[in-house]
Amino acid sequence: MSKCLRFLFILFLGTLYAQDSTPIVSFELTRDNYYENQIKKLKESINKNNELELFDSISNFAFQYKDWETSIEYLEKLIKTNPTSMRYFLLGGAAGFRALEVSVFSSLKYINIMKPAFEKALELEPNNSLFMRAQVDVLISLPSILGGNIEKAKEIAKQIKLINPLEGLLAEGFIYEKLKNYKSAKLTYSIFFELLKQNEEICSKSFLIYLKNNRRDLAYDLGKIAAEYSLGIKWGQCALSYFLNTYKLSDTVPLAWVYYQIARLSKIEGNEIKMKENIDKALSFKADYPILENLLNKLL
Repeated sequence: MSKCLRFLFILFLGTLYAQDSTPIVSFELTRDNYYENQIKKLKESINKNNELELFDSISNFAFQYKDWETSIEYLEKLIKTNPTSMRYFLLGGAAGFRALEVSVFSSLKYINIMKPAFEKALELEPNNSLFMRAQVDVLISLPSILGGNIEKAKEIAKQIKLINPLEGLLAEGFIYEKLKNYKSAKLTYSIFFELLKQNEEICSKSFLIYLKNNRRDLAYDLGKIAAEYSLGIKWGQCALSYFLNTYKLSDTVPLAWVYYQIARLSKIEGNEIKMKENIDKALSFKADYPILENLLNKLL
């Protein structure tokens, strides 16, 4: 499995309802001949060589191109034959992203795939902080009628702190945000940046390695939190710069929102030139994201 997929963290629900309403990138598959041709070849190969590696290739390739239906289809086939924690995790992610693309009524089908898939991934690897964090996001974001559980989310966040203190603090802060307790969220994030400062130097090689080896959206999250709460500005700028410089097709955060967060941090820092440069870059995507122009105008 590619490293890109291994560290692609599923923050679908958290992203959807975040304070700055960061949307999810979609991919118009019908406009991409390369994807269509490659996925066709892979599927045709199944008739000649029905191996698990081929099914993995199809599900992973579809996941990267955000073809959630195909990814779900082949991950479910793989799980019937050879279930693994990562396959369950990716199935939960694909179903979660797909749930965001369809109507509220239709999304129930995918939520019913997503939630047990994430639960099974965690059951197989109970100390995996990546899987634990996904559970926190699901439990705190879903209404109780669909399986949401605030107290359970809090308990898992505490467990994460024992394994990965920094990620645990981010999970705890996220819960406070979802509960609209922004004062406690800011305090928690402040503790996070203080702990980060004790263990790393801003934009040091070890910090960049830390970003690389953890969940993919961590870098974006740090930038967004820094901009939202005016905390750890330099940390946020470094993290967003890293995210921008390593941006991939498989990323689900729109480039426009990366530029938007950089513009926000630049405004806090008082760097008007950099702020306007990134506003202009973000505005180049306004046709795809109508809400963006209003957000950017508030910075001026």
